[in-house]
Amino acid sequence: QVGAPPGRLSGWMIAPVHFNGFAGLPTTKDLAVHSPEFSCFGHQWEVAMYPGGGGGVVDSEDGFVALWLVNKSAEAIGVHYKLVSKHPAGGQDIWGGSTSTMRQFSNMYSGNACFGHPNFARRSTLMNYLVDGTLIVEVHLRTNKPGQQSAPFVPENPFLRNAMLDFGDEETADVKFEVGGTVESAKGRRK
Repeated sequence: QVGAPPGRLSGWMIAPVHFNGFAGLPTTKDLAVHSPEFSCFGHQWEVAMYPGGGGGVVDSEDGFVALWLVNKSAEAIGVHYKLVSKHPAGGQDIWGGSTSTMRQFSNMYSGNACFGHPNFARRSTLMNYLVDGTLIVEVHLRTNKPGQQSAPFVPENPFLRNAMLDFGDEETADVKFEVGGTVESAKGRRK
C-alpha cells in the first residue's frame, strides 16, 4: 500500500430541503435564498440557492441555478456530498457533488466553508421538477465513521523478521565468537 488507506465511511445521510414557491423566487444574479439550518454529523448546514445564478463565481452561466452547501458550524469537517433534485414523475434526477473525493469544509469563520455548483441546472429545467410549486433538493452526506478516522500509514520494517530467518538457517548462518583475541567457530556447538 502507498499512503494512508481510506477510513470506513458512514452510510449516506439524506436531508430534504424545500424551496417553496420556486417559480416566484428572485432571479437577480448573485442574490441568494438560504434554507433553514439542518443538522448532520453534529454540524449545522444550510443550502444557499442562487435562482438567478452566481454566488460570487464568475463561471456561473445565465439561466442556471447555483447551489452551495454551507458548513455553518465552528469546526471543520470532511464529507462526501451530493445535491439531488428528483424528477417527480420518475424521470432522470439532476445532481452534482463530490461522491468520490472527500471535501474538507472549513468552519464558517474561514474560507472554503462551502462547496457547490454554479451551474447546477437550468432554471427552465428545474421548473419541471416542482412538487406543488416546491423545488426539493436532497442533501446527501457521508463522512468517516466516528473512531474510524484514517490511521497514519506506517510501513512494516522487515529487518527483524529477515534477520531471524537468516539466523535460524543452518546452511547460511555461521556465527563466530572472538574471545580474548582468538577466533572460535560455532560450527561444532551443541544444539
